[in-house]
Amino acid sequence: MIECRDVSFSYEPERKALDGVTFRVKPGEAVGLIGANGAGKSTLMMALLGLVECEGEILVDGVRVEKRTLSDIRRKLGFVMQDSDDQMFMPTVYEDMLFGPMNYGLSREEARAKTNAALDALGLQALKHRHNHRLSGGEKRMAAIATILAMEPAALLMDEPTSALDPYNRRRVIEIVHGLPQTRLIASHDLDMILDTCDRVLLLSDGRVAADGPADALLRDKALLEAHRLELPLSLGNRGMSEE
Repeated sequence: MIECRDVSFSYEPERKALDGVTFRVKPGEAVGLIGANGAGKSTLMMALLGLVECEGEILVDGVRVEKRTLSDIRRKLGFVMQDSDDQMFMPTVYEDMLFGPMNYGLSREEARAKTNAALDALGLQALKHRHNHRLSGGEKRMAAIATILAMEPAALLMDEPTSALDPYNRRRVIEIVHGLPQTRLIASHDLDMILDTCDRVLLLSDGRVAADGPADALLRDKALLEAHRLELPLSLGNRGMSEE
């Protein structure tokens, strides 16, 4: 579904934000993207969306990411931003959800059908006519996910979906993310959330893929995580970890 082949990008000549990044994400796979601050996670997300021009090759559902294909690429990739206020700009949840499908050329009736289907799938009909500025942080995050799902993307890119949430809303978002059928690439410092929602993990460090493997094994590897300025998920504590 998503493939990067030797992808590199620099903000400044002497330092690469991405350095020869190569990986594949299969359809339906949930992959966690982890790494310390400055590892390249956000830059990689922008590269997949065609927001920065990279060396190498990026393919989304077999289509190369380049200027002439960006419209098609962005229909295939739904991007859930870290700050929901950057994503939701209409007065109500319902109006926000209608905007995307109608912007893609659907009629209002078709957009309503997709909007209601997304709300039903997530159990969020109660938020439908709520004003965005009156939603809690957790409600807004769930509404933002529903807004992207109404556009029926083939894959989701999610940037820190549980950041700044209280425990109840964090758990609710994790339940929603875990139940999604789409291919998911989730960038987060919340390693417990990654452990709960992803089967596989990519560890970025200094713009490179430092590790790629099963989430359960990689997130128990204390030595590996500490070598890249990360710590074990809190739920693991000192249990069941590998020192090598």
